[in-house]
Amino acid sequence: MAPPSGELSPSFFVLSIGPWTDFPGTTAIEPPVNARFNDPHRAQRDLLGGCELLGRLPPAVLTELVSASRVVELAANQTLYKAGEPIREAHILFNGSVKRSVTMPGGATRVIEIVQSEQLLGMGEVFGASHYAATCTTNTLALLVAIDIRKLRDAVHHSHDLGCRIITALARRQCATEFDATGFHYGLTGAQRLLDYLLEQAGERAGLAGETTVLLKASKKVIAARIGMTPESLSRNLRELSDKGVIVVDGRNVHIQNAALLDTGSGDNRQRLNFCRKRKGAASPAEKALSSGALVNKCGRLRLLSQRMALAWAAIVSGVTTSQARIRFRQFHRAFVRILERLARLDMAPDFAERLAEIQALWPSYREAMSHEEGQGAEYIFALSEQMLELADRLTLCATRLSGMPEVHYVNMAGRNRMLSQRIGKFFLFREWPAQQEIIAELSPPVCAEFENNLRELVQAAGRQPELVAQLDVVDKQWQKFIRALCPDLAHAGKTKHARLVLTEGERLLRCVDTTVKLFERLSK
Repeated sequence: MAPPSGELSPSFFVLSIGPWTDFPGTTAIEPPVNARFNDPHRAQRDLLGGCELLGRLPPAVLTELVSASRVVELAANQTLYKAGEPIREAHILFNGSVKRSVTMPGGATRVIEIVQSEQLLGMGEVFGASHYAATCTTNTLALLVAIDIRKLRDAVHHSHDLGCRIITALARRQCATEFDATGFHYGLTGAQRLLDYLLEQAGERAGLAGETTVLLKASKKVIAARIGMTPESLSRNLRELSDKGVIVVDGRNVHIQNAALLDTGSGDNRQRLNFCRKRKGAASPAEKALSSGALVNKCGRLRLLSQRMALAWAAIVSGVTTSQARIRFRQFHRAFVRILERLARLDMAPDFAERLAEIQALWPSYREAMSHEEGQGAEYIFALSEQMLELADRLTLCATRLSGMPEVHYVNMAGRNRMLSQRIGKFFLFREWPAQQEIIAELSPPVCAEFENNLRELVQAAGRQPELVAQLDVVDKQWQKFIRALCPDLAHAGKTKHARLVLTEGERLLRCVDTTVKLFERLSK
């Protein structure tokens, strides 16, 4: 079985560094002839010597643990150990994902932990019990090192440094367990429990700004069981967090928007998660009125989606990430319709209703044109995308004027930059059609200049909001990467390769800017 994308293959790693002791479910590898592989414990030594828990131990202590260990490689859905079995070995996960689960009265299985980073499994069991309390099963291909439990306990007893590390790790686990129990028993919503789980997987990587990407290696069913919900509820809660601007879901990758987790209104980065925490049963009217900032943001999303749909259509027709582009096009289409329906239900001023009606009138033509995946329609679709953008921009400006709040101006400006990140990407793909080259060459320079001017003004408006200042710095750095990506070089000379690079950097820029929109929206309340 191939490892997840971007990860080291356990098979390759073990074959490269030496043999391991045979055990059920693995294949014994004959020692290589090369003399440098004469160490029978080379694999364990390299793995254990480089891990956070056991690395930098005195050589004598490490050698003792290495000699009492073996490398374990298991395929997905294999059992490492079962609840009730005597503890003879401690296991450190180095690659892959595993779950620990217990069987409840009545036969139901409860997933108590999903592990997908380097750590000692079941630390409480290893140092506080004689039998495993939970069953450990692999979610993916997994690489582990098993250490004789007696030798590990002896090492902890004789090594002060190792003992301190174990105590620290146990303390972190205890805190996580208490926080987890609080979430289940004191009224946190499913979305809050899901966010807690994602942050747990992110660990200490989450910072003040930018994004932290978490790869969900386990299945949706397993993750849902871990946080006490059904797979369907998991999907709904992912959608809720996405709509709030806290995360961006891209397949198995979940991008946590770090600054969106902070209390921008107070400028206190200790107020993590407060903005989205609510108790079960809290009043949630079906048609809650939108704040001025939220209204401008939602109108601005129509502006953004008008460009995203054209960009996805061009990616499909050009043969660039075709399958992914089709999925995203359907997502953008549904999102556009949802926003139109939501805005239509609002009791707004006649001027706003008139602007919205103009978009509703053009939408059927735009939708129909994009239903045909034919290159000869590029000129017509480009023109419609520009027309839809103009109408959506008028609607957003109308919402900005109606608010009467100076702060909302910056929500609109950040939203403009969010849209521009995708409009520039649209220019890049549509220039492949000769009829569009002249108009794109004329439009591109002022659009890029507008983005930079808007960014400078937003930086000035950020004031002393540390999260906002840090996030805008991330935007600036990603903007520079995006601009560089637009210019081909020898490393990205291929047409498709270059286009994928531009789309990737454009998506990253979009996520960065989208967080700034959310932060300015919060300040406008």
